This record gives sequence, C-alpha cells and structure tokens, in this order.
Amino acid sequence: MKKLLVINGCLLVFLMCSALFCDQPPQYDDVPHIEYLRTERNRTVVGNDFVDNIIPVIRFEDGNGDLGLTEESSKTPPYEGENEKNYFISIFIKKNNVFEPLNLAFDFSSRFFPLSPDGRVGPLEGELKFKIAFDERTASRVIKRGDILKFRISIMDRALKVSNTVESEEIPMFVP
Repeated sequence: MKKLLVINGCLLVFLMCSALFCDQPPQYDDVPHIEYLRTERNRTVVGNDFVDNIIPVIRFEDGNGDLGLTEESSKTPPYEGENEKNYFISIFIKKNNVFEPLNLAFDFSSRFFPLSPDGRVGPLEGELKFKIAFDERTASRVIKRGDILKFRISIMDRALKVSNTVESEEIPMFVP
C-alpha cells in the first residue's frame, strides 16, 4: 500500500511538472501592438546618384490573428475606400533640428497580405517589412543628399482596430 502511494505521489508530481512546462499560447490583446525594430537599407548606385531602398522593420502581436487584407477583400465593405489600407506610414524630414511632415504628391501607406492565410484564429506575432524606394534623381526636389528622415507607422486589423504608433530612428538619405 505504501509503495502504491509513493508511485501515485511521484506520478502526480510528474503530471504537475509536465503541465507547468507545456507550451502555452501567448496572450495578446485583440488590438494589434507593434514596436519598431530596425531600419534596413539596400542601395543601388546609378551614375553619381543613389537609389535608397529603405525598409522599416516592425514587430507585431495580435490576439486573434486578424491581420492583413487580400486584394479582393479591399473591394468589399468595410474595407473599401478609406479602410482599404492597413499599413500606415507618415514620413518626416528634419528641418532646423525639427521634424516636419514630408509633403509628397502621394501617400506611402499601403496594404499587407493576410498574415494567417489559412484563416486560423489565435495569437499571432512576427515581423513586417515594408520597402520604400527613394531615387535621388527624382526625389531631389524634396529630399537632398544628407537630409534626415523619420517614419511613424501603425497598422490596422480586419476588425478596423488600429495599433499603437511607433517611430523610427533618424535615417540619413543618399549618404555614401
């Protein structure tokens, strides 16, 4: 009888330890949360000019994994019109030691594809990269060699919940 109690006790301790060390899915809020990780840069030289491909990298967490839009879904309510984009980026340029909005004729905000394409519902985390090409030959009216840019980024999920806003570090442009 004593031996049976010891075996049952050991089995109980083993099961409790197993339960404690099982992988539990992370618990994230259903509102997306992002943080700025880094900026990657790929450069091409064309004659004496540069084409800087600036790639902001953000980390995301979302509790129900409803991130991303397909081309088709962006044409249906509620995603058409102002909600057709889910990656929002504002670009700022440093003038007299103060960052001010960079006034361009177009908006860099865009759409990223579903990050859980199999339709799985549940916590989702990872990295998002977004490439922006700046060609010194065409951008020189608003961005000069040595100018400093900064990005502000947020994302939106399919429930139209907008994440927090993050800001990049200072990014010198067209500098060798």
